[in-house]
Amino acid sequence: MWLGVKLGKSNETKDDYFKGGRTFKWWAIGLSVIATQVSAVTFIGAPGWAYQEGLFSIVLNLNIPLVMWFIGGVLAPFFYNSGVTSVYEYLEERFGPLTRTLMSVAFIFKMIMVVGTLVYAPALVLSSITILPLNATIAIMTVISIAYTILGGIKAVIWTDVIQMLILWAGLILSFIIVIRTVPYNFMEVMSLASDAGRLSALDFNLSLSTPNTVWAGLMGGTILHLSYFGVDQAQVQRVLTAKSMKNVKYSLWFSGVVALFQMFIFLLMGSILYVYFEGQAFSNPNNVFLDFAINNLPSGVLGLIVAAIFASAMSSIDSALNSISAVFVKDIYEKWINPEAKSNDSLRVSRIITLVWGIFIAFFAFLVSNTELSILEAISKYGSYMLGSMLGVFILGFYTKKANQIGSSIGLISGILVVAQVAQNTEVFWMWNNLIGVTVTLVIGYLISLITGGEEKEIGKLTIKGQKQYFEEENLEESKDNIYIMPGKFEKASYALLAYFVIAFILLYLLGA
Repeated sequence: MWLGVKLGKSNETKDDYFKGGRTFKWWAIGLSVIATQVSAVTFIGAPGWAYQEGLFSIVLNLNIPLVMWFIGGVLAPFFYNSGVTSVYEYLEERFGPLTRTLMSVAFIFKMIMVVGTLVYAPALVLSSITILPLNATIAIMTVISIAYTILGGIKAVIWTDVIQMLILWAGLILSFIIVIRTVPYNFMEVMSLASDAGRLSALDFNLSLSTPNTVWAGLMGGTILHLSYFGVDQAQVQRVLTAKSMKNVKYSLWFSGVVALFQMFIFLLMGSILYVYFEGQAFSNPNNVFLDFAINNLPSGVLGLIVAAIFASAMSSIDSALNSISAVFVKDIYEKWINPEAKSNDSLRVSRIITLVWGIFIAFFAFLVSNTELSILEAISKYGSYMLGSMLGVFILGFYTKKANQIGSSIGLISGILVVAQVAQNTEVFWMWNNLIGVTVTLVIGYLISLITGGEEKEIGKLTIKGQKQYFEEENLEESKDNIYIMPGKFEKASYALLAYFVIAFILLYLLGA
């Protein structure tokens, strides 16, 4: 709250509120990206997920090094060079106002569903260790997050994320050490028992679309999910737009690509070890596995730190979501349709009001989520899969085709979401494939409709990846600065370390489960 007040004093315009004056360095952005991606659902949900199924769910994060490599070389430079505040501004330039508005509305609804789940996780913790009912803790969590986000904007979001991430790591390290020391076996014995119980198996090469967490689902569906989430989602791209330079953009992405996978592995491994500790005891709700251990085994001071870590990770996700929802509403709806002549101070005031309004909606969705029987980490990914693939498909049509138009992209988006909804409700296809289905339907239908409704082709210039590269060449602009490519579509030699990291991680996971 203090940071929100202090940093908010320098927010004189909406660009200060949403971009932070482009003053942030790579390590702050990288920590903020990881903090948002981790969240409290990882702290609680990941151990429960591994307790139930072993390390198979690591495939959801296994693709992140590949994704960050691609985003760092292509998508991040493209958006950074464009100078937009909302990624959906780009869609209006490329397609038209209808596509921009549809995507903005889809983003807002998707974020309300996802963030509602994020609120539920820490509320569950507080409810578990106090006499407060769950709905009361949901209300408390929402109010705290809304307050400092309204006060400080993106500056408060990123700097609180940095501090919250450090608290989360302290909690994670302590939790892992105490779990290891509490189990009545040495580490090698624990690993042997976990392996015998199938809790160290990570890679399933089954080709069935209904089998959960296969390698193929992770490498295809999971890659689409994270390309959409990190590459074209306002909540994440907004961080890229705050970077001081392209060097800071890329360093932050490379850092995130390494840490995110390793961090998830530690969370999941802790769940596998807890399986040994509890001797395979059945839990009615997988989200209670880590909480049960923490409440009954951690000293009071350490338990307090764990609770603080869970709250920190939750707030780091909620604040960024609220700020990005506010940015999208102000730029893509308020200034576009409600008050096109809005002054900067008007937009700043509206952004704070709308943060409060959407925060209330998020709290209501959290009440609904509280009855789910899924691991909350799985629940959040499942809800997001309904839209993420289709939303990525629209951007791909804009980035890589010249003939895609507003009618095609809009119909493609709606078709993709509807088809995924039907597949999710009426088939046994594992939810991770929803992302691939959504992007495929959107691309095919969107492009075909565009060809049918072609009409006069407008000049799109640097609004495609190829077009922006040509613009750099025609204007004789520098391709790189400080050995970092500014132009999209080129990859630094250092970035290939992410590909090597992916291969090494894949091999080690295979050997671990062998």
